Amino acid sequence: METKNFKLGFHLVALLDVLGQRDRFRGLRLPRNGEQEAQVKEVLRQTAGFVLDLRRVFQNQFEIFEKGVGEWAGVLREKPLRPDFVGFSDSFVTSVPLRNEGGDLVPVILVFSALSAAAVVMLTSLASKHPLRGGIDVGLATGIGPREIYGTALERAYLLEHNVAQYPRIVIGDGLSDYLNSVLAQFETSEAGVAKAITAITRKIMGLITTDTDENKVLDCLGNVVLENADPDTGKIMVQPAYEFALTEQDRVAATGDAKLIGRYASLRSYFEWRLSLWGIPVGKS
Repeated sequence: METKNFKLGFHLVALLDVLGQRDRFRGLRLPRNGEQEAQVKEVLRQTAGFVLDLRRVFQNQFEIFEKGVGEWAGVLREKPLRPDFVGFSDSFVTSVPLRNEGGDLVPVILVFSALSAAAVVMLTSLASKHPLRGGIDVGLATGIGPREIYGTALERAYLLEHNVAQYPRIVIGDGLSDYLNSVLAQFETSEAGVAKAITAITRKIMGLITTDTDENKVLDCLGNVVLENADPDTGKIMVQPAYEFALTEQDRVAATGDAKLIGRYASLRSYFEWRLSLWGIPVGKS
């Protein structure tokens, strides 16, 4: 067995999962004629192709964020200033080691990058008519590969996604809130330039988190922080179609008569309609 020096530490982990992909793929059969081949290609485009597209969205957002950091990227480290990212099947894992080996500023920048990318990926997925849910938390873990971690940090994010989210949203665990509060307690009273930057970024990260109707903390994908960093066409390209998909999904689950699902998608709609005015988008059908 290979001997490896493992290093245990706190990590932020964001786990996102595209819903319904397995059901679409499960019904596939090898095509026997041209019509069946066309159908198979369309399903593959909507499943495997879509997952690859979302992976590219993640990487693109990391790159955009890194460029926006400007001079910090060059001062802080020579290698890319991006969170670790790995995709497997229709799930995506973004992780950030919270140790300060690159300086105290590096972890908070990477946490901000990870949460900002997750918000954009959520909107992209909904706008493309693919429900997505996720969990984000902080816990202990160790690296076991170039971009892969192992430990309770991943487990905590998974349990939030699998057990708590329940419908398209990204739930935030208490570990992340505790981490952000500890960063503020350490740096907000300092007059040093780096400390002021850390405090400002940490408050921005906190602005990406809101409380949902069931008292769970969630990523505020339509809030002011996302709006401030969005392209001018984001409302038309992503927010409007994402909202329309939420309305369509609410109608779909209403037809099933499933009271739990009906309540959950009513909450999703309520969240959108709480934030639509920020984006200049009118509320849809009643």
